[in-house]
Amino acid sequence: MLQSKAHNAPAPGGRPSCGQKRISPPDMEPDSHSFTAARRWGARMDCTFSAASDGRTVLSRMRFSGPLRVQRLFYPEKERADGAALPCHCCLLHPPGGLVSGDSLDIRYTVQPGAHCLLTTPAAGKIYGADARLVPQRQHCSARLEGGVLEYLPLENIIFNGALAHLHTDFFLKGPCRLLAWDISCLGRRAGNEPFEKGRLVQRTRIFQDGLPLFHERLDLEGGSGLRANPAGLNGASVFASFYACGRAGDERALRAACEGIRDRFGPAALPRGQSGVSCRNALLTARYLGQDGAEAARFCLEAWNITRPLLPGLAARAPRVWNN
Repeated sequence: MLQSKAHNAPAPGGRPSCGQKRISPPDMEPDSHSFTAARRWGARMDCTFSAASDGRTVLSRMRFSGPLRVQRLFYPEKERADGAALPCHCCLLHPPGGLVSGDSLDIRYTVQPGAHCLLTTPAAGKIYGADARLVPQRQHCSARLEGGVLEYLPLENIIFNGALAHLHTDFFLKGPCRLLAWDISCLGRRAGNEPFEKGRLVQRTRIFQDGLPLFHERLDLEGGSGLRANPAGLNGASVFASFYACGRAGDERALRAACEGIRDRFGPAALPRGQSGVSCRNALLTARYLGQDGAEAARFCLEAWNITRPLLPGLAARAPRVWNN
């Protein structure tokens, strides 16, 4: 069972976690209180997944700088999707465990023809409150599918009170490929009675198919703003999540069947602390959760994935073992 990890995770007081040593540019003083507002601690990773001659999906290329790594690939599945190699399960590691002021992550993936990769994370992402200079935290994930299958299933992001988070995710699909993805966001720490009353969250998700925009959504939320309570906004919710699926030409029937399956699974009483909706238009399935419970949002996305994966790309759902740790 996928579980929500840290609505009550401890705040680090603005310091890098896990004992990581930060190296300041020459124009910065060693004392963090004297850092300029223009500072940025960057980390970057660029991975390419390919179909190998032995029939498995392999990590054929990886470049990185800063505190970003991937765990060794796992192959818990024995079945493969039509036209794709044996799926690999890949876990992205960010050892500091969260983003503090000045952190900037740039993560890029490429899935080559015939490859099948399931990407996830070992724990919830945490975006901590900004420091006195109000330096933002940034994360940009970009995935290019040149064929094959990508399942992008990170655990939830927790936006601490006072965070200045800029979270951008882009998917570029070219040719016959399939994408299953989700994102889960928790505002504040409900268990710690710390609502998201100040700060800012700028979140953008885009999906392009052969250069044309298929989906583009942008949220710009100020902590404590009226958008949070407005029925046309978040309607008072502190947790929101989305699940997406799109496929090749001819996959429309599978997408519509998945849409109906998710709709049937989540009736009026299925989510005690939230509400859901699902649609399928222009060969894109979109399922939404809006509510007050990070664990419930995670279960919603997991169930949507469990329903969709046997239909598209045609494999029984096999949860990564890291979700059970």
